[in-house]
Amino acid sequence: MTMLEEQLDLLHRGTEKIGIPLNSVQVEQFTQFLNILSLFNDTYKLVAASESEIVIKHILDSLAAAPILSTRIASRQWKNPRICDVGSGAGFPGIPLAIVMSDCRFTLLERSAKRCGFLRNACSVCNLSNRIEILEMDLHDIRDTFDVVTFRALHPLADIIRGIDGITRSDSFVAAYKGRYETIVEELDTMERQVRNSKQMRWDSTLVTLRVPFLSAPRHLCLLEKRMI
Repeated sequence: MTMLEEQLDLLHRGTEKIGIPLNSVQVEQFTQFLNILSLFNDTYKLVAASESEIVIKHILDSLAAAPILSTRIASRQWKNPRICDVGSGAGFPGIPLAIVMSDCRFTLLERSAKRCGFLRNACSVCNLSNRIEILEMDLHDIRDTFDVVTFRALHPLADIIRGIDGITRSDSFVAAYKGRYETIVEELDTMERQVRNSKQMRWDSTLVTLRVPFLSAPRHLCLLEKRMI
């Protein structure tokens, strides 16, 4: 079995555990994504991970939140919802989510020109360019709003919440991929003090445990919604 075949087998078993079995089109898209990651990872230093870790720590970790996001989006009855992945880097969680959430439009926000170049190539080979927009700019420079904002492995909540406030509406929600429960609680406390002292928009939070197949490290999804005053 080749390394790619091992990765795809791991991906198949993982997505079955999450509850999102892949069709043939999605398998081909993930195949192309894994290929282009392997081709450019060393050049662009996209992810510091082995081949199996790329599947577990990055792709399956990204996909673990898909059922939660889909349920929340469905409850709002949005048509073609727009999702912005802030600090997308190598395309996580944006590209894996776009592959399995075909009724959503995605914007991948990334400041690095090299990584944006990679993202454009990845979207092209994965046949996702019609549903994914790449923005090479800073969060604070965006003059648009989105239904959902995701981010992963980014700054603490207090450091980014002001920028996210500017690209969300009153009915939008934020999905932050985080690790240990205790760390998230500390981040939320710091964020709450900051927004209270500066009279920024207040946020309600919900923490959901993510079950990432084959990963023992704790993972949580922090869902944020603007507090109605």
